Amino acid sequence: MITAQIFFNLLFISLAMTVFVLEKFEKMAMGLKYLGTMMALFIIMSFGYFIWVPSLNTERLEQGIVDTETPFGWFIFVNIIRIGLSIYVVYKYAMMTRKIGEETKKRVQWLFIGIIIIIIGLLLNLAGGILRSILTEIFALIAIDIGTIVLFKGFLIK
Repeated sequence: MITAQIFFNLLFISLAMTVFVLEKFEKMAMGLKYLGTMMALFIIMSFGYFIWVPSLNTERLEQGIVDTETPFGWFIFVNIIRIGLSIYVVYKYAMMTRKIGEETKKRVQWLFIGIIIIIIGLLLNLAGGILRSILTEIFALIAIDIGTIVLFKGFLIK
């Protein structure tokens, strides 16, 4: 589960990096200011899972449901960063659509829609974690998966 969360964190860091690459050009975006900041944020978001280790809910496991519990404060902290990065990316993509041609605008619109769906999934995940509702968390993960597929469609349009 820790590995899955680390890769999940990488998704949001990579998403933010797309904005920097599009705005600042690749050479500048891969510098210490942008890439370094995002890598530091990634390390902070990921390293905490080794300090505050999530655990398996054995009561639910006996019922046939695999459910993990992340320490509440860490869960809130990481999800707020994920939501914040996603909102930042949505805002930046919205600003970019004003300056681009029609062909590229279609790609950015798919990216924009995908990120909105991911934000909805993150909010559902946050609500599910706070309410301890596994069903809400399952719907959240489905929304995040759908949003990710829509987002990738934006990258694949030619």
